Amino acid sequence: MKNILLLNSVLLFVFTVVISVSPSAQPRNFTTDNRKAIAKFEKSLKAYDKFSYGDAEKLLVEALKFDKNFIEAQLMLAQVYQVTRQTEEAIVAAERAIEINPTFFPHVYYNVANMLIGRGEYERAQKHYESFLTFDNVREETRKHAELKLAKCKFALKAIANPVPLAPESLGTNVNSNMDDYWPSLSADENTLVITVNIPKDPSLDDVFRNRQEDLFITTRNEQGEWEPVRNIGPPINTPQFNEGAQSITSDGNTMYYTVCDGRCNLYVSSRQDNGLWGRPKKLPEPVNLNYSSEKQPSISPDGSTLYFVSDRKGGFGSFDIWRSHRVNENQWTEPENLGDSVNTEYLEQSPFIHFDNQTLYFSSNGHVGMGGLDIFMTRMINDTTWAKPENLGYPINTHMNEDGLIVNAKGTKAYYSSEINPESGRDIYQFDLPANVRPIPSSYVSGTITDAKTGWPLQALLSLVDVDKNQTVMESQSATDGSFLVCIPTNRQYAFFVTAPGYLFHSHSFNLKGIHSAANPFKKDVELTPIRAGEKMVMRNIFFETDSYDLKPQSIVELQKLLELLRLNPTLKIEVGGHTDSVGTASYNLVLSENRAKAVAQYLIENGVDQSRISSKGYGLTKPIGDNQTDVGRALNRRTEIRVLDI
Repeated sequence: MKNILLLNSVLLFVFTVVISVSPSAQPRNFTTDNRKAIAKFEKSLKAYDKFSYGDAEKLLVEALKFDKNFIEAQLMLAQVYQVTRQTEEAIVAAERAIEINPTFFPHVYYNVANMLIGRGEYERAQKHYESFLTFDNVREETRKHAELKLAKCKFALKAIANPVPLAPESLGTNVNSNMDDYWPSLSADENTLVITVNIPKDPSLDDVFRNRQEDLFITTRNEQGEWEPVRNIGPPINTPQFNEGAQSITSDGNTMYYTVCDGRCNLYVSSRQDNGLWGRPKKLPEPVNLNYSSEKQPSISPDGSTLYFVSDRKGGFGSFDIWRSHRVNENQWTEPENLGDSVNTEYLEQSPFIHFDNQTLYFSSNGHVGMGGLDIFMTRMINDTTWAKPENLGYPINTHMNEDGLIVNAKGTKAYYSSEINPESGRDIYQFDLPANVRPIPSSYVSGTITDAKTGWPLQALLSLVDVDKNQTVMESQSATDGSFLVCIPTNRQYAFFVTAPGYLFHSHSFNLKGIHSAANPFKKDVELTPIRAGEKMVMRNIFFETDSYDLKPQSIVELQKLLELLRLNPTLKIEVGGHTDSVGTASYNLVLSENRAKAVAQYLIENGVDQSRISSKGYGLTKPIGDNQTDVGRALNRRTEIRVLDI
């Protein structure tokens, strides 16, 4: 059965001896004069042509008994061994051919090296690649590939000599089964885990290959922090006729993007309903899914606005590239953009995972220098269109085998992946501590519920997290129909957090995580939005002034622009800007300071196009505290800019 998680490409060991066995073929000269050897050899070619590999092998062995230096027979025997997956025998036979005549068929060095690197025998492979590259009459494409493989051998030998710490820990029998379990995806709070399992179509049959189908399974943590037994997600997501897998869940664990394959692969999405069940899946529209290509292995960004995926569509660099598309609305996505040649190569890229920091991307590739097959790499977004040079995660995370499907928790400390560490149980899911040099930016999160401040009813609202130093939106998402939300917050920055909904004053909060490089404690915050009515107020938590001054800091621009947006969306709205201070200093000093600060905000609004008749300002000094002036926290609450609705 086709496994949608791996591109099962088998490079056959074809020596291309250029021997024809057709009746019209002209007689040719062999490297032997032994007629019995030639007769056996020619019979072996006919057997090979009929796929009778066992007969071909027997005849070739007999031919070599008549002449052990019959190089054509030796090369053909190596090919038969390779076709029948007898790799060790194929290597021995090929190296014997080199021993007979080192220059007879230069390509044999390349083929032997490919088999050796596939077994992790890097020193032997390196020697054969180096020998192959000394020949002049080599196709440029093959030479380029050999040079890449040679670089991989050198990298692998250094990586093995300098291994990274790795102590894989199985997720246990509640997650792993006696079937192949792989492709984990995790919510930001690490309480929801979805995996792909290769289950039998008919449990009564023993056929391992044709009686297999991929389905999605899910589990959650219990109060003790342990995983409950995984359960089949069931219909309407899993179906009896298709493979479903290679999934990605949103940060809150309530929406899932996944792959459905039946020949070609396409991307689907499903969300939890109010009753907790998964809703009817929707196939993503064009231009994400196309009729002529396969789209698979999605990874949704932590704010749900950008979808990374793998596709073999036109316009890429290699067989499968990593692309991304931005969500316009529930039913519309932008034209996918290729991640470019810093990530994609002319070979194969797979299994993208965009971390909860929305900047760090993990993916697998056999086109970058690594350990031989698909290796896992990490890169960081430099800007909207540029990615840093990918970094190999090192040995033994990467080996001569194919590694893919790695994800990292929001904190950036643990990675999850599947491996055949225990061959008896097949592929299982493991976790391990991620080495520091390939960790993402640790990300915390804020979660809660949004309600109407007057009625208590839940609200759907837009949530945005903005870096106040860069005036850059880092995350943007929408709360669920029940008002619940979860927004990831990368550490070591200062953010403005906004909650907005039509007809309501916006809510603002400040998260200052500068200097914080861990994400041990998430934030809990329920938000009440106040309808726009005369007399209602909102506190602006991201208006900053220089100490003992009314000069606005540049970081204030983010929230001032949000206030401008509110006024433009409500053209009849009139407001008062109120300045408030703590109790440090005299009452008269604080009154003047608060008046000047309120005027500074009002002046900014007027200078940016708001009619002066809609804006008034007033300083209240220390007369209207909302916190305790005896503590730092209380004084910080009292130092504020407040907006009061005068008229609508």
